[in-house]
Amino acid sequence: MRDRFDELQRQAERAFAAGEVERSLELFSAAESLARTHGEVDLADRAFCNRCAVLIELEAGQEQIPELKRILLRSQDPKTQYLAAYYTAEALRGDDQFDKALGYARRATELAAELDEDTARAASANLVGLIAMRSCEFGEAERAFATALEHYDGADGYHQIMAAQVQDNLGYVQMCSGRLKEGLRLCDAARQAFDALGARHYVYETLQDLCYGYILDDDLQRAEECGEDAFQLALEFSDELIAKNCLFLLSEIAVRRGDTFRARRYLRELISHYPDVGVSDDIVEVFLATDLTTVVNLRG
Repeated sequence: MRDRFDELQRQAERAFAAGEVERSLELFSAAESLARTHGEVDLADRAFCNRCAVLIELEAGQEQIPELKRILLRSQDPKTQYLAAYYTAEALRGDDQFDKALGYARRATELAAELDEDTARAASANLVGLIAMRSCEFGEAERAFATALEHYDGADGYHQIMAAQVQDNLGYVQMCSGRLKEGLRLCDAARQAFDALGARHYVYETLQDLCYGYILDDDLQRAEECGEDAFQLALEFSDELIAKNCLFLLSEIAVRRGDTFRARRYLRELISHYPDVGVSDDIVEVFLATDLTTVVNLRG
């Protein structure tokens, strides 16, 4: 049974890394069912926690929070406890409950230290950083991302994708903290890693961050190239938040070039994503008069 369980888990992780989320969900569910059939409660709980990772990706993780909390309290297995704390934090973050999420993320870092697993330590530190970055606590975020990157040193397989994400996160925070060249270097390294791994479903957020950084660096040609690519990929993968961010950034590029016609076109498209507001020339003019790079936290 255990060999089959482990193989299902590995197949599910590979599918998730390849962006095959529905297939990954099926495989984690199969692993959970197999373990429950054989009375292996901790293994079943572990597969459930892994399945929650996929549900969170599908923005359906919030419903699993009560069961994740129960697993954290009842499990005697340190790895299962860690997974329950980590995905509780992830689900709460997805529900905009950031104070609670940070508490569970910190608990996950404590459990990861007990496991002495570099990947667990890296993932939990990265999660602390993401929550801090959301609240514009860039100092705490940078420390957490730097810790995560240390623990991902030498990563392989799916964890290479995770390491590239941390590089991008750290690069973005450095750009927000005034260390533009360092941030651009890290974000570009993340982009290259995603390209090498064929991870198109991850690269567009990095392209968004590069667009932002190149705007700050006054390299508008590169900024536009990255912004357009990010926007198209965000549409392809139905990521409305990043698509809207890109419209913000592309309009700022147009303004800086003096192309108010194109800027208005981007802003009208952006405002169309907010049907309750309605497209208003007054709103467009306010945006045109505002340096959007000073008021928008792309990860906020």
